[in-house]
Amino acid sequence: MAVTQTATKARNGHRPSADREIPVRRLEVTPDASGTDWIVPGDPIFSHLLAVLSAVFPRGEDFFVASVRRHRDAIAEDPKLKAQVKGFIGQEAMHGREHRALNAQLAELGYATVRADRIIGEICDFILKLPPETLAIAVTAAAEHFTGLLGEAALGDESTRNTLFGQEAIEPLICWHALEELEHKNVAFDVMVAAGAGYPVRAAGFAVTTGVLAGYIVFEWGRCLVGDRRQIKLGHVRKFVSDLRRQKLLSGWSLGKAVSYLRPGFHPDDTDTDALVAEWRERLAEIAPINTDRKSA
Repeated sequence: MAVTQTATKARNGHRPSADREIPVRRLEVTPDASGTDWIVPGDPIFSHLLAVLSAVFPRGEDFFVASVRRHRDAIAEDPKLKAQVKGFIGQEAMHGREHRALNAQLAELGYATVRADRIIGEICDFILKLPPETLAIAVTAAAEHFTGLLGEAALGDESTRNTLFGQEAIEPLICWHALEELEHKNVAFDVMVAAGAGYPVRAAGFAVTTGVLAGYIVFEWGRCLVGDRRQIKLGHVRKFVSDLRRQKLLSGWSLGKAVSYLRPGFHPDDTDTDALVAEWRERLAEIAPINTDRKSA
């Protein structure tokens, strides 16, 4: 099987992800947003963004799994990557399950999670049908780059975590999800490379991810704010501006990290987050134990 130099280095141990195990965990804490006013206290603007993000995760992760499974033959002779794909699928399935439960609670609170779930599902189904066959896995690889940045911001920056995800009802879910995004951040990229997608397809995948998937998230966020405009007061806007300054999710840092994906020699392991993974594996061990009973992905 022909692979590029980047993938060969990854598999030979020159990349942190080469031999990384990707375990599937159970989240022992049930997120409960029923008693909250806003997901981000006092900030309906950021709250609507986080609700939209949560809403698009389940169908988005179904899309990620489908795009990876499409290229099983390309990794048939790579047992390490096959094992990582199995872990990736298992982790994404668990993420979808937990976010669906949270999204149902958010819908009861008035967030537009049902609408966002439906529309992102339609978008993902459309992308799966677009040529070339490797485009969907390129979109997934780019999207995983963005979720990896979310994970790095949430776990690596205490101010971001406290500002956006500090609600007791959702912090365990976000931290568990963020940890596993960092654990499997290389998988879709390495599958894309193994499937033979060159730089033009990788760049096209990034364009679709930013222009269509991220574009819809921004559009839906704006639509939610317009729909809730009577509840959003000047004090809320001031709180949003204050929160914006204290977090890295929407910042120059995240923008710079995002566009680094377009560098020709890029690989997800260019940013070594293994120390962060090790720290949060220990911190979350009690509330997110590894699922040792799992038989298959």
